[in-house]
Amino acid sequence: MNPQIDEFLARIRQLEVDIEQEVQLRRRQFQADFDQRKVKFEREVLDQQRRFKHGLLSYVLSSDWRHLLTMPLIYPVLLPMLLLDIMVSLYQWVCFPLYNMLRVKRSDFFVYDRTHLAYLNVIEKINCAYCSYGNGLMAYAREVVGLTEQYWCPIKHARHVVQGHPFYHGFSDYGDAQSYRGQLARLRLQLQKRVTEPQAQALSQHGQPPRAMLDKVASMKTFATLAELAACVGQDVATSEWVEISQEQVNQFAQATGDHQWIHVDVARANQGPFGAPIAHGFLTLSLLSQFFDKTIVVTEARMGVNYGLNKVRFMAPVPVGSRLRAHLHLHSATPVDGTGLQLQWNVTLEREGSEKPVCAAESLVRLYP
Repeated sequence: MNPQIDEFLARIRQLEVDIEQEVQLRRRQFQADFDQRKVKFEREVLDQQRRFKHGLLSYVLSSDWRHLLTMPLIYPVLLPMLLLDIMVSLYQWVCFPLYNMLRVKRSDFFVYDRTHLAYLNVIEKINCAYCSYGNGLMAYAREVVGLTEQYWCPIKHARHVVQGHPFYHGFSDYGDAQSYRGQLARLRLQLQKRVTEPQAQALSQHGQPPRAMLDKVASMKTFATLAELAACVGQDVATSEWVEISQEQVNQFAQATGDHQWIHVDVARANQGPFGAPIAHGFLTLSLLSQFFDKTIVVTEARMGVNYGLNKVRFMAPVPVGSRLRAHLHLHSATPVDGTGLQLQWNVTLEREGSEKPVCAAESLVRLYP
């Protein structure tokens, strides 16, 4: 996936986290607490809510005539929704194991907590439950269908898709015939890995599990020839080992580059600064790419390799001293150069241990020669 898209998606996930934190503050404001899946209000809050409750008779008599007129068209929809629910559940229970895919956890999509609100009468609570079921069912079905599309036809559309499902942005680009087959195999492998990996998580977190973007293939990769490596275009080729960032490294990098800004080298001041600790230089983080490649990818035929440049680089999160980083290497393209050489574009995502947000994304150009 394009690193810039990775960056946008990371921003969206961070915004979702910020929104949820704000919602939690509002819950505390209204003195609401959670007991597993149930909501509990303080007794005085419930008493206050009941003051705003409309009685059944007054609620019916004051209803808008348009609401009464449309009721025969609203509630019969429950029957096809129940049928959809049954068929989607049956489909994924039968087919997903055959595809070696993890089933979607249905219960994650259905939330019925409005029944705890004391200012709603019985009719309003029924209406809320009906809406909760309908919206939960659509989200549940969308998740199942989105995963199915990733398995069978992970190709983006030529036209803009309004509110595409969460897996859509990882699909193959429209018209990219060269890498489609590799992308198809990679995306199917992602689905299957969530079943086989010990840390596999349910896929029902409004799209992707927290670290889905960083689930890559690990360990050293050895290729006999340049052609063998080129055959991996469109795939996540490897994941490096973890590398720890020490203060000594940061100090040496500052000495070598002349960048002695206090957020990097003044430990006492940095501990009181905006990041709560000294952080690595962005270019220090970027410079780790060379060792990540050297310790992760081996091409026996290649006698020499050179860094040709970078298309894009984004530093998306700070790297506090003491952090451990690793690189996820995706081979975007392989182009013959200088007769026998090969120019590779690697889309590299640098992950910090314990963080859901990548710290860096880069399009790195490397040339290898036999």
